[in-house]
Amino acid sequence: MLDCDPFVLSPRLLALTEWIPEGSRVADIGADHAYLLIHLAKTGRLSHGIVGELNHGPYENARRSIAGFGVADFIDVRLGNGLSVLGKNEVDVIVIAGMGGSLICQILAEGKEKLENAKRLVLQPNIGGRSVRLWLKENGFRLAGEMLVDDGGILYEALVAKHGEETVYEEIGELSEETLAEIGPLLWKNRHPLLKWKVEQIWNAKQRIFNGLQNAKSQTAIDKRRELETDLKEWERVKKCLCTDLT
Repeated sequence: MLDCDPFVLSPRLLALTEWIPEGSRVADIGADHAYLLIHLAKTGRLSHGIVGELNHGPYENARRSIAGFGVADFIDVRLGNGLSVLGKNEVDVIVIAGMGGSLICQILAEGKEKLENAKRLVLQPNIGGRSVRLWLKENGFRLAGEMLVDDGGILYEALVAKHGEETVYEEIGELSEETLAEIGPLLWKNRHPLLKWKVEQIWNAKQRIFNGLQNAKSQTAIDKRRELETDLKEWERVKKCLCTDLT
């Protein structure tokens, strides 16, 4: 084992380490300074790591960080688009964190053949988690865990997925698949301690959009307002259900 970890990971990154088994081969796509893989290497938990970066700036940042912490023997840094930097059966765990959900889905879709031998996907969308969950369900992955993390007053969500048929949406049943995909079905099922915070965030965002359309005159805006009105009623039901469960 190398020397103990010389820096403290942010709570949002540290949370991801719970889902990475000791001795794993790990790819971190869009890792920037590569702190997650450096932490795993310095604490003796990494067999081999690969950082994938699309742009030269983050690529050089990662190279400098890895060299500076003396773990270049454990981590490769590669320049390329998404999962194209990986060979077949080169890693056990693929991490994609700190990106929007649509971009995460794009990376997964464009590199789908690279997912076949990965044992788990560790994903942390900063927005658009719903689209990530639905992509996973439609492409042969099941949720194995979800978490919420308070990092300096900002709420982050993360999930881990494995190959398999997704059944959790049907098991819950009390909410629609679309609503559960936005909340996080395992967060809902397990009543995560920070779930109320997340539900309030979602409801407030929808309410702000609805309020902004109050004086709009176009047919598109009117249709959107009606759609949001129905949606807000569903989320009022979610809030009441959650409050009842937590009292």
